[in-house]
Amino acid sequence: MPDTRTEHTPGPWGWFGNANSHSLYLATKHSGRRYVMGFKRWGFSGGQPEFQPGGRGMVDASELLQFEVGDRDVVGVEAARKNTSVYRMDVRGIDCADARLIAAAPCLLSALETARAALHQHYIDWDGEREDAVPLQEARAACDAAIAKARGEA
Repeated sequence: MPDTRTEHTPGPWGWFGNANSHSLYLATKHSGRRYVMGFKRWGFSGGQPEFQPGGRGMVDASELLQFEVGDRDVVGVEAARKNTSVYRMDVRGIDCADARLIAAAPCLLSALETARAALHQHYIDWDGEREDAVPLQEARAACDAAIAKARGEA
């Protein structure tokens, strides 16, 4: 069985919900809309995302939080409160592959833009047989589509 903390939910993903019921969630566009992230009230003044690591149901982010100070293996608010090494509750991350993927989106977009530019330059400089350029053209087109989606142009 895959480690659900290190393997993200396969895409494509999309935002869904209903404005009348004030619901909003991120889910797959396949497999019956498997939840990636939802939102839940947290106390009187805040909200927190919920994730579905490993398809086991939605889990409050508070159960997946990692902390800046203390034992790096402590995960979740309850565990942090029981561990004296965590003396501040400053969050450094969420122990869920989907949360890491969301946080990495700007870096992924930058890397994809760099790869697209390199593929384009290789295609321009290419001097081989025409059919050899097809994989380059397909890779460049895939980069273009992903970049446009990330920028909201698709």
